[in-house]
Amino acid sequence: MKPYCTVVLLLVLLLGCGTGSRVVRLETGRTDTLVFTPRSTAEPVEVDDVEFEESMAKLAQDARLPSRPQEAARQLFEVDARSGSYTYEIRGSHLTPLGPGEHLAGGSTAAEVELTRAYLRWCERTGRPGDCLRLLMESSIVNGDGRFALAMALAKGVVLDEMLEAFKDMADPHAMVAAVPWTWTTYMVLLSIPDVTVSKGLAAVMTATLISYVGVDTFWGLIVGFKRLMEDADRATTFDELRKAGERYGKVMGQNAARAFAMLTMAAIGNTAPGLAAKVPKLPGSIQAAAQAETQVGIRLVALGEVQTVAVSAENLTLTLAPGAVAMTSDARGPRRFSKADRDAAYDKSQDTTGRARCEYCDEELVRESGQSKSYEADHRKPYIKGGSSSAENLAPSCRACNREKGAREVDVDWVPPKER
Repeated sequence: MKPYCTVVLLLVLLLGCGTGSRVVRLETGRTDTLVFTPRSTAEPVEVDDVEFEESMAKLAQDARLPSRPQEAARQLFEVDARSGSYTYEIRGSHLTPLGPGEHLAGGSTAAEVELTRAYLRWCERTGRPGDCLRLLMESSIVNGDGRFALAMALAKGVVLDEMLEAFKDMADPHAMVAAVPWTWTTYMVLLSIPDVTVSKGLAAVMTATLISYVGVDTFWGLIVGFKRLMEDADRATTFDELRKAGERYGKVMGQNAARAFAMLTMAAIGNTAPGLAAKVPKLPGSIQAAAQAETQVGIRLVALGEVQTVAVSAENLTLTLAPGAVAMTSDARGPRRFSKADRDAAYDKSQDTTGRARCEYCDEELVRESGQSKSYEADHRKPYIKGGSSSAENLAPSCRACNREKGAREVDVDWVPPKER
């Protein structure tokens, strides 16, 4: 096993499967998996500065201030303590986070000490003297996940200042500000480590809500961007390098996504999955998020508490939830009809070497004239009524006769195509 001090391989593991169309899979336990293709036009829900600060102040009043934010965040998401270093086994492509004290050899202690001093000077310059982000409560230097938390705080920029303004009337506003990047960082680590790709309970509800606010594409961008942040933060030897890494991630997030993430993080601190789900409808932008929940993940925002688990992979997002959480208005399978582009592409793809389009089920030549037994029709391989999506992958170029005969039956399950009889 060869050790690596950086986490560049995380990016390879996430992106290695390509960048094709991502889908959301809904597991309800009552029917076959519902496959939903999110709309690609989603944008992060807009929350203005006044709404954001008022919401954060109210959420802070209900939150129990953690004295040790890093430990509290780990307990919240059931994440074990780590050193922030990793080993990588090439043969099995297996990445393993090291435990506390299991740091890799070769790190520059002098550089870590100087980085820590620069961090304390930054706290002083920003009017928060001392260990303002509580990064030194488990270590005398900024290392491990502390680097990620610091970079995350630097990524927030204006949003961090807005939080401080929102918490100004609290007994210890700096402690509350510190709790947010630690909770945020721990949550992102949970989603980013390949061996911990399934989030449960509170993290599941937080994930579904975050996607509703920012959209599927932005959500994946946040994960990929955080992996880059981890790599850059781990390699940084100076505060300036760490600051630049944070600023790059800040550009990936954008202000609206950063505000949404901060609100959800604040609502999650010291809470439970049902408690977080109950607070979401009261957050700024929740009406727009509710509409986006149906177009992005096929669920009803008011039923977030029924989301049990979320599994994230390079191409898919799988949610396990109660049937009542599925959005009836959008239908998790998407539109019943295939798009014209998909119908045309399937017809062209079905052509043989002579240029004749063929029925997938009987091999008879298709014609593009309606009303005939051999008229080209787009059929759902997995019937729509049984959870089949109207996606290109589920489209079978069929003649009218086979389409009518097959009906809502499944190929090779309760119907055998003529060419195979």
